[in-house]
Parts: sequence; structure tokens; C-alpha cells
Amino acid sequence: MKKDNPLLGDRPNDEEDSSLIDFPEKFPIKVFGQDTQAFAQSVRQIVDDHVDTVHVLDWQTNNSRRGTYLAITVTILAQSQAQLDAIYIDLTSSPLVKMAL
Repeated sequence: MKKDNPLLGDRPNDEEDSSLIDFPEKFPIKVFGQDTQAFAQSVRQIVDDHVDTVHVLDWQTNNSRRGTYLAITVTILAQSQAQLDAIYIDLTSSPLVKMAL
């Protein structure tokens, strides 16, 4: 079935086309929280719950100037939009996470 939208043109009405990302895709996730061991462990556990170890490509941390906050950037080989959505839902549901991008 085609969508007849003059702004989008004729596109298949297919859930696979609803994502702007072609999967699998290298995808960085940035997470901010208090610089505590509990925060870092929580982020690692959430990522591990959704991503096979072989698909975690990089893990970087950066402390704030005063050492109060920690930014974690984890780059994964994302397999689907549903996987990314699940990761972001779990991250933003954690009381230890201040922000996830």
C-alpha cells in the first residue's frame, strides 16, 4: 500500500521505512548523571540488558569540571529502532540518570 502524501511522495506504508536509520547502525548514546559508582553500574546494566556484548563498540567517560557529574558515551551497533527505544526508556526511567541523548 502506498501513502499519497504530496510532501513525502509515494512511499510504502511499511514499518521498516518509518525509521530514518538503516539498521544495523553504529549509534552513540550519551548518558549524564552524578559521578557515582552506582550511576556507572546502572548504565552498564541497562545497556547489557539490551545489547549483546559483541555489539558494544566503545565506552567512554568524561567527568565534569568539578567532578560532580559523569557523562558516559556508549557506542553500540544498534539492531533496530525498538532496541534503541527500549534502551532510552530504561535509561530515562532510572532515578540515577539525569539525561540521556
